[in-house]
Amino acid sequence: RGVETLEAAAQLNPADARARYHLGMSYHTRHKYAMRTKRTHLLPQPAEAASRIIEAFEEAIRLEKRCEEAGCKNGLNVAASYLTLGEFMASLRNFEKSLKYLSQVESTLTDAGELDAPWAGGFLEEMNRLKSYCETETAKLRENAVL
Repeated sequence: RGVETLEAAAQLNPADARARYHLGMSYHTRHKYAMRTKRTHLLPQPAEAASRIIEAFEEAIRLEKRCEEAGCKNGLNVAASYLTLGEFMASLRNFEKSLKYLSQVESTLTDAGELDAPWAGGFLEEMNRLKSYCETETAKLRENAVL
């Protein structure tokens, strides 16, 4: 029911970055749960599920940036959106896209003046762990392509 409620909230107020962010998080959480519990048959088709997650987060980021430009911050954690997108794309083995999203985490924290925030260290550690994984896997794929 949580996903459906957030979908309705996003439809009722298409300019609400927080509704899009939480919708993206709920899609992502539902995806991870289904993968862990071998219940992927409950998910939409993979391309549709991926599209929903990406669209929700990218729209949340776009709306939050527009809001910031107008001087009205929602307090949306844009770095968390990029980190979650990076993690999701890595789980799909789309390492190039994952690295693209992950590269935005540190710059977003820096731009927001939150690089030294107590919680930012955990984000940076996770970002670096995922980047390292993606770079290693990309190298393996290139090596196998050469063989």
